[in-house]
Amino acid sequence: MIHATANHSEATLFAPQYQYVQYTPTTSSKAMRHHQAHTQHNHHHIASHKKPSSEAARRSSSKSIQFDRTFLDLARRRLEEKHHASHHFDYCKDKPLREAAVFMPLCVVKGVPSVLFTVRASNMRNHRGECSFPGGKRDPTDPSCLATALREMEEEVFIRADQVEVLGEYPAMPNKDCTMRVQPFVGFLREPINDISQVKFNKDEVQKVFSIPIDDLLDPQKRTNLVRFRDSKYMYPVYHVEQEDCTVWGLTAFILDGVLRRIAKEGPAGAMVCPEGANIQRFKPAPPPPATLGQAEATA
Repeated sequence: MIHATANHSEATLFAPQYQYVQYTPTTSSKAMRHHQAHTQHNHHHIASHKKPSSEAARRSSSKSIQFDRTFLDLARRRLEEKHHASHHFDYCKDKPLREAAVFMPLCVVKGVPSVLFTVRASNMRNHRGECSFPGGKRDPTDPSCLATALREMEEEVFIRADQVEVLGEYPAMPNKDCTMRVQPFVGFLREPINDISQVKFNKDEVQKVFSIPIDDLLDPQKRTNLVRFRDSKYMYPVYHVEQEDCTVWGLTAFILDGVLRRIAKEGPAGAMVCPEGANIQRFKPAPPPPATLGQAEATA
């Protein structure tokens, strides 16, 4: 098992398992349309914490990332690096620009380094039933966007600021109608999670929580389902989580991809740009569950 100790160079922390996935066009436009129509059923599923075969366990044991001090310090340094090549979006100029923040929690679940996600409750006005990171709109009393992200995380999954090591931030981007500037933050939950089903959450805002192992998120074979981000020139991978019967897509997946590539230092420093002439379509999710009475105010 690869432990991020002082005996390993920074390059070796990711080299065994992470590779930047180049876009490969399908053989025909018909094949592309078929592929996009069935994106949510893509066979590159992520099965969280399934019991691996002995051969798979042997291979995994030789390359697994560990969230130890050297890894966390490396992640902090790379998130702090300034990059000239990054994504750029225009915001709506007809309405006042609001602010929001989300928090991407790195965590250890049953000894496995992972990323924690929530599924938004069905009573939410927007994005109900979607996979997301904890987050929401900045309140007037929030001194900073980081304070917003930490407050929202405590409100949604009852994780306090003193239980988190903040590692850094990722460049901000707009919400879907470009009226809100969403600032992503990345951090590490200090206490390991022994049973994901025991993680408490606010049922008014969250339907459930789940985690995906970091090694699965970095697996090139599970990062090949590339889709267009909204109507932009950028693309990103979506992840179908078979055990949870849900798909990480949209802004959450776009942030996730960018943060992982920034920390792993693989591929472009900013968002991945769709190759010229490539027929890369937007992801088309299944219809959201019906809204319930007493819809809560939408968050970012």
